[in-house]
Amino acid sequence: SESHSSESHSSESRGGDGFHGTSRKRRHLASLAATALLLVSATATLLILRGHNAPWPPPDWLFAACDVGQGDALALAAGPAAAVVVDTGPDPAKADSCLTSLGVRKVPLLLLTHFHADHVDGVPGVLRDRAVTEIETTDDPDPPRGATEVATWAHSAGIPTSQATAGERREYGPLSWDVLWPDPSVSPQPAKPEKSRSKSTKSKSHAHSHAGTHGGGEEGSGPNNSSVVLAVLIATRDGPVRVLLTGDIEPPAQQAVLAAHPDLAADILKVPHHGSAHQDPDLFAAVHPRVAVVSVGAGNTYGHPAPRTLDLAAGAGARVFRTDRDGQIVVFGTASRLRVATRR
Repeated sequence: SESHSSESHSSESRGGDGFHGTSRKRRHLASLAATALLLVSATATLLILRGHNAPWPPPDWLFAACDVGQGDALALAAGPAAAVVVDTGPDPAKADSCLTSLGVRKVPLLLLTHFHADHVDGVPGVLRDRAVTEIETTDDPDPPRGATEVATWAHSAGIPTSQATAGERREYGPLSWDVLWPDPSVSPQPAKPEKSRSKSTKSKSHAHSHAGTHGGGEEGSGPNNSSVVLAVLIATRDGPVRVLLTGDIEPPAQQAVLAAHPDLAADILKVPHHGSAHQDPDLFAAVHPRVAVVSVGAGNTYGHPAPRTLDLAAGAGARVFRTDRDGQIVVFGTASRLRVATRR
């Protein structure tokens, strides 16, 4: 058997996070496991190791993006066997399988960014054989079907619900987070023109709006722009890892969030709306992530992720990972030594 490794470097210094690129190395590893391990070290070197045989999940995992098809299901490690879960994807079985693989049996908070089916229909899978303490949602009950189903599931399981709003701050274990959006005091303005967005992309997206219930490709929707946005800090032994979770917000909400919070720098960015072409470049520039995660289904009919959006993320300095190609994505390690593992 043969395995390969490669490295890329950055000569740019990342202020405040000890992230500097200075050296080039090549290594060869022998192994046949199906896990790919990537290392972002304190020297800003991105080392790709293929066929690395390691336990799953890595014991110091921090953040996970589940491979649930065309949808979002994310987990933030919150202590032994515990995770804060953000969205559930469209399939209960896939959501359950992902959390089981991560060893998650306790969910102190299940946060649903908005009520499109590709973010909430997996809720029963998260509830299956797990202690879920609370469900928090956006304050926009649209589409009604999703909002009603979530309320029904919560009531049947005896789980209290609440609504997130800008200014809320919470902590749990190693996690602390601020809700940046939605902000009831702000109305998103129409987006600035996007010169590079093609007519074909627009027509493809709107042709698959599913009457506003699924949301996998719908753009310009109220529910998308009512998505809960979280700025998360994950404590590690050498400092916090910063994560920005964006739901499906589009340029109007992206611009409003950026106007209210100009310092959005994060180590990990969950790319908005499955990598749709409908993005504000200023958001990516402000976040300047080390890792960008696109949660997207293989062979989807929406054109996600758009090449333009992948270019925006890479141009902002990120290594881009996508669930349709990489499978389950886990970020682990510490602030100065972030690693990314993927498994199909």
